[in-house]
Amino acid sequence: MTKKASAMLKSYNYLKAVSKRVLGGFENVDSQTYYDRVHTCSHCEWLDHENKECNKCGCPVETKAAWKTEECPTKKW
Repeated sequence: MTKKASAMLKSYNYLKAVSKRVLGGFENVDSQTYYDRVHTCSHCEWLDHENKECNKCGCPVETKAAWKTEECPTKKW
């Protein structure tokens, strides 16, 4: 079983992601890129399938995959 990200790590990563999103103009990726990212995450060993969160960074996968300023913490996308 993969260890889950701590609440402190989740909070830190969320604030960092929101800051980058604001500075990046709130842009989202195009539909194809979004579906490719979610597909990659759906087969990743770090995915918490029940909560749809990445256990590596603690982010909700569907949100992180949509934001243009975000990247996978394991460099898969």
